[in-house]
Amino acid sequence: MKRLLYIFLFGCALIIITFLLFEDLEYRITTYVNSEKSVAAFTFLSFSFLSFDTLLPVPSSLLMILNGKVLGLFWGSLVSWVGSLVSSVLGFYLGRSANPYFDKFFSGQDKSFSNNFFRKFGNTAILISKPLPILSEAISFVAGTTTVSFRTFLLYSAIGHLVVSVVYGYLGSYSNSLHSGGITIIILVSTVLLGWLVQFFLKQKSAEKNQD
Repeated sequence: MKRLLYIFLFGCALIIITFLLFEDLEYRITTYVNSEKSVAAFTFLSFSFLSFDTLLPVPSSLLMILNGKVLGLFWGSLVSWVGSLVSSVLGFYLGRSANPYFDKFFSGQDKSFSNNFFRKFGNTAILISKPLPILSEAISFVAGTTTVSFRTFLLYSAIGHLVVSVVYGYLGSYSNSLHSGGITIIILVSTVLLGWLVQFFLKQKSAEKNQD
C-alpha cells in the first residue's frame, strides 16, 4: 500500500511543482488559443495543449468549454476527448518507464500488494479522477507503475474522459453561466454511474464465458 501512496504523492508533487514553475503558462495558453480566428488553427492548438496536459499546467476545463463554444457540441467534445485521452496515455507510459526505478525502493511483497490493491480499486480511481485536476494526471502515472493492463486503463480512461468532454462541450455550446462546483458533481456522478454499468456488463460477460 505504501508503494502506491508514495508514488501517488510523488506524482502529485511533480505536477504541482510544474504548475508553480509555469504558473503564467495557463494565462498564455488561454490568450493564445482565444486569439486564433481560424477554426483549424484553434482545433490544432486546443488538441495539442490538451494532449500535453500531463506535462504542462494546461487549463483543460476552460479549453474543453471553448471547444464546445467554437466547434460545437459534437466536434468540440471529440477534440477534447481524444486530446485528453492522449494525455492520459502519455502519463501511463511515463509511469511504465519510471516503474523499474521505483521497484528498487520496495519489497516484492509490497509490490504484490500494491498491484492487487490497484487491480481491485484502480478502475474506479481512474474513472472518478478524470474531472479532477492533478488527480487525473497522478492516477494515470500511478496506473503505469502497476500491472494493470494498458487495455483496461485505456477503457476506463476513455469512459471517464468521454463524460467530462461531453459535459464541458455541452456547457460551452449552450450555457452562458457556469458553476464549477455543480459541473464537477455532475461529471463525477455521471462518470461513476457509467463506469459501474461498464463493470457490470464486463462481469456479466465474464460469468457467461465461465459457464460455457
